[in-house]
Amino acid sequence: MTTSRPETSAGVPGRESNRDLAVAAKALWDSAEWSRCLAMLDEAAARAPLPKELVELHGWLAFLVGREEECLTLTFDAFHRFDAEGDFRAAARVAFWAAFVLFNRGEIAQGAAWQARSWELVESHSLGGAEEAQLLGMDGHRAWLERRPEAARELTDRALALAKEAGNRDGLALGQLTRGRVELQLGHRDQAMSCFDEAMASVSASETSPVVAGTVYCAVIEVCMRLRDLRRATEWTQALTLWCANRPDLVPYRGACLVHRAQLAVLRGDWTDGLRRAQEAAAILPARQVGEAHYQLGEIHRMAGAFEQSERDYRQANSSGYQPEPGLSRLRTMQGRPDAAVTTLTRLVTERQRAEDKAELLSALVAAQLAAGDPAAARGAADQLATIAGELDSPLLSGLAAQSIGAVLCAEGSAGDALTALRRALHTWQDLDLPHLAAQARTLVGRCLLTLGDEDAAQMEFEAARGVFTWLGAVPDLAELDATTRVSAPLPNGLTAREVEVIRLVAEGLSNRAIAGKLFLSEKTIARHLSNVYAKLGLTSRAAATAFAYDHDLVTRRRE
Repeated sequence: MTTSRPETSAGVPGRESNRDLAVAAKALWDSAEWSRCLAMLDEAAARAPLPKELVELHGWLAFLVGREEECLTLTFDAFHRFDAEGDFRAAARVAFWAAFVLFNRGEIAQGAAWQARSWELVESHSLGGAEEAQLLGMDGHRAWLERRPEAARELTDRALALAKEAGNRDGLALGQLTRGRVELQLGHRDQAMSCFDEAMASVSASETSPVVAGTVYCAVIEVCMRLRDLRRATEWTQALTLWCANRPDLVPYRGACLVHRAQLAVLRGDWTDGLRRAQEAAAILPARQVGEAHYQLGEIHRMAGAFEQSERDYRQANSSGYQPEPGLSRLRTMQGRPDAAVTTLTRLVTERQRAEDKAELLSALVAAQLAAGDPAAARGAADQLATIAGELDSPLLSGLAAQSIGAVLCAEGSAGDALTALRRALHTWQDLDLPHLAAQARTLVGRCLLTLGDEDAAQMEFEAARGVFTWLGAVPDLAELDATTRVSAPLPNGLTAREVEVIRLVAEGLSNRAIAGKLFLSEKTIARHLSNVYAKLGLTSRAAATAFAYDHDLVTRRRE
C-alpha cells in the first residue's frame, strides 16, 4: 500500500508539509513498510525537527527493524522533547517504553531508572490512565520475576482494571500475560492458560501495537513449550509465523521464537526446516540466549546420526549457559555409553527440576538403563515418569510415560502387557502428529510381536517404521531397526534383540571385553546383559548359554 506524493530520487518526500509527512508515514506504517518509513523519517529529521506526532513513531520503527541502539537514542530524545514542551503524558509514555526495551535487553539498572522517571511524571501530574496502568503492570512483572506472586497478582489486577478503564489494549494484553505467569507460579495451570489465551486472542485480532503483539506471541509460545502443551504451541506458532510473514521488515521476535519453531518443525517431521530455523536463531540471538539454539542443533544432529557435530553443539550450548540435557545423555546412550548417561541422569532427576523437565529426564533415563541391561532400575524410573505424567495435563508426557513403560515391559519379557502400553503411546503420537516418536513406538511394538510369535505382524510394524526413519533421515534408528530385524523368527524366552546379540557372541567364544568392544558397550553393560540372559533362560554358565544358542539356532541369525 502506497500513497501518491512528491518524492526525491531516494524515494523520500521532498518539500511536503508536516501533514503530508504524517500521512505518508501512516500509510507506510499501516502497510508494514517499516524500513522505508524509517528512512523517510530519518531524512526528514535530518532537515528539521520531526512533527510532534512522529517523534515517538521514529523510535519504534528503529526497534521493529532491529536497530535497538538507535531506538533507545530516539526514544530518549523524544522523552526530553516532550518533557521540555510540557507534554508530560507523552514523556511518561516514552519513558515507560524506554524502560520496557531496556528490561528486555537485560539492562535492569537503566530500565529501573527510566521506569522511575515515568512514575515521577505520572504521580507529579496525576496522569493516571494508560500510563499508570502500564507502569503498574511493569511493577507486577518485576514482582513475578522476584517470585512474589501475591504482590504480583495484586499489582497486575490493579493494572488490568486501569487499562480496561482507559481502553488501553497494550496494557490489557501485557497484564494478562503477567497474570498468567503469576497463576503458573502459584500452581494454577488452568487459570494461567485462560489468561494466556485471552492475551493471545487480543494480539491475534491485531488489537495491540506490533511491539506488544510480538512480545506476547513469543512469551506465550515459550510457556506452552515449557509446559509441553504442543497443541497450543503449534496453534500460536502458526499464528506468529503468519504475523511475521506479513511484516517482512520485522527483526525482533525472530530469535528465541525461531528456536521454538525449530523444535515444533522437528517434532512434526520436517527436520530440514527445523535445522534451518535453529541455524538462523543461532546466528541472530545474543550471547545470553544462544544456548537454546545450539541445544536444538545438537538434537537434530543427534537424531540424524551426526554424532560428532551433535557433541559440538551440546558443548556450545553448555558454554552459553544452557544445560545440554537430556540430549547429551541420549547421545551417550546412542554412542554405546549408557552407563555414563545413567550416571548423569540419575544425578539430575534427584536435583530440583520443573516437573515437565524431570519427566523428560526420566524418559531418557529409562532408555539408558534399558540399554545398560538394567530393566529393574528402568522400571523405577518409568514408574516415576508415569506418576508425574498423571499429575500434568500434557499428552506429550503421557505418551512418553506409556512408551517408557512399554519398553520396560518388553525388556522384562511381558510382551502382551507391553503391547497395551505401546499401542497407547502410538495412538498419542499419531494424534499429536509426531512421526518420529510414532515410528520408534512401532519398532517396539514389532519387537513385542516377534516375542509373541506373530512374525508377519511384526514385519509390518518394522516396515512402517523403516519408511518413516528413511524419510526423516534417522540413521541411528535405522541401524537399531536393522539390528532388531536380524532376527527373523520370534525371540525365545523373552530375550531382547540385544540379549540375542550378546548370547550369539558368547557362543562364538568372545570374552565380555571383546563383546563390549564389538558392540561399543562397556564391560559392565555386557555383564548385566549376560546376567539377564542367565535369569531368563535359567542358566548358570557361559557353556550352557552357548549350548542354548546352538540349540535354538541363534548363531545363524546374522544380518544378510
